[in-house]
Amino acid sequence: MKRPAKRSISQRIQFLSLFLVLSTALMGMTTTLLFSLRMEYQSMDRNLLNSAQVLAQSPQVADVLSGRSGNETLTAYLDSTISRVQDIDAIVVADREGIIRYSPDPSYEGTVYPEYQSLSVLNGESTQVDTGAGVSELEHRALASVTDESGELLGFVSVGIGVRSVHQTVIDTVACFAILTFLAAGVGLIFARHLSGAIKDSLMGYEPDVFRKLFHQREDILEALDEGILAIDRDCVITYMNAACLGMFGAKAAEDVLGRPLREIYPASQLPRLLTTGKPEYNVHLKQMPGSQEVLANRMPIWEDGEIVGAVAVFRDRTEVTNLAEALTGSRHLVEAMRAYAHEFINKLHTILGLIQLDRVEQAEQYILDVSEVHHQSVSRVMNQIEDTAVAALLVGKASRAAELGIQIQVDPRSSLSGEEHMLPSGVMVTILGNLIENATESLNKSTRKQKEIHVSILEEPEGLLLCVEDTGPGILPELLPYIFEPGVSTKGEAGHGLGLVQIKDLTDLYHGQIRVESEPKAGTSFFLSFPAHPTPPPQGGAPGSP
Repeated sequence: MKRPAKRSISQRIQFLSLFLVLSTALMGMTTTLLFSLRMEYQSMDRNLLNSAQVLAQSPQVADVLSGRSGNETLTAYLDSTISRVQDIDAIVVADREGIIRYSPDPSYEGTVYPEYQSLSVLNGESTQVDTGAGVSELEHRALASVTDESGELLGFVSVGIGVRSVHQTVIDTVACFAILTFLAAGVGLIFARHLSGAIKDSLMGYEPDVFRKLFHQREDILEALDEGILAIDRDCVITYMNAACLGMFGAKAAEDVLGRPLREIYPASQLPRLLTTGKPEYNVHLKQMPGSQEVLANRMPIWEDGEIVGAVAVFRDRTEVTNLAEALTGSRHLVEAMRAYAHEFINKLHTILGLIQLDRVEQAEQYILDVSEVHHQSVSRVMNQIEDTAVAALLVGKASRAAELGIQIQVDPRSSLSGEEHMLPSGVMVTILGNLIENATESLNKSTRKQKEIHVSILEEPEGLLLCVEDTGPGILPELLPYIFEPGVSTKGEAGHGLGLVQIKDLTDLYHGQIRVESEPKAGTSFFLSFPAHPTPPPQGGAPGSP
């Protein structure tokens, strides 16, 4: 048997809102209608009675009933009164015998007022309000007795409104309330549609059932990840921690940490600073994890409607990315430099061996002196300009490696770098220059151009530090240039690439530097990096640091 389809959130909210509006409106309308009708009847009675009493005290009425004047004056007066007052249908003046002396319809004048013998105003009462037979129809009326100066009864005045007019008033009142009810229902329906739309928008367009299903699916996925995930809100209170992260922090269950301040769980954490800076941080080395684990962390702020509402950190076991870390530091470059030297000296040793075997000892001696002098001059020039041993070793090694590939690396004669503590740590400078030179070497090695050169410039001045690496390679495509600092973007099209420039950009930002790239297809690429004279050092626990 096919199950009936569930109503959407919009349909359910609209139905509920319409039901509430209609039920509330009906109850309110019934109560208000009864009260309103009662007030209208009371107001009608007061108006009729006041009109009857005023007319009963009128001299014109008393003069006609006492015989002191004719009906002409009274007729003109009462006709004008009826025409002026909209709430009165009929005015009748009769004497104490019930003979009608005035009626809106002159044909009833001189006839007997219906059922006059039972009227209270002819039996000692001064006023009377009831519903009874009028001269022409059933009417709701007020009667007042007319007396002379001595108090003797002369007759009475009847002021009435037809029952049909009363019923029409009731119908008009009910219709007015019914219209208001339908208007309220319409307004309620409009607001219900708006509310349902707002709720659906807050659920990103999903129905609650679908959203709940997706939420549980993604929660299961996050729980299954090997990477630890930690999220905090704007008050630095932990809002989420998956199973892997719980293990890293030595917690047994999420209930033990959720809702607690991050400082209680991890006092050394630097994640809260993202709530102020709003800048993501990638591949941060953590040394003081509660579980005594060395991990890498990516930290990102959480934005909502242009406002930071929290932050999230993703932790990875550092051993899983050791190879990547080595590739992005100077260690690999130094190893490659040693390998390049080994290749170079093997070739030279073979040449010397050949000269000796040919019994050309003097030429062999001269060759050794020449090679030694060239190598000494090359190394001495670099060492004289670049006093930092690690950076100098990198440049010499890279030059030897490039020479094997037919690429010439030239260090700007104006370059200078002190051996003392300078504006950037040696490791950071080795990472930046090593990646840039390696990228240029790989690009030129694949190029078919005859002129393959890399120009390196390091200028340390009181105002700041300038690093520049230029090559004569094929350049970077214009459409790719704006995205080269994004993770995974590479011109090589190979797995494992696209991270070196990301590391360079992160280090440049970390030390408050600036980076500029100029590239011309088939002409070459230039990277210019500048750093202030006294850059603010990375925060404690930054790189490496804390989550």
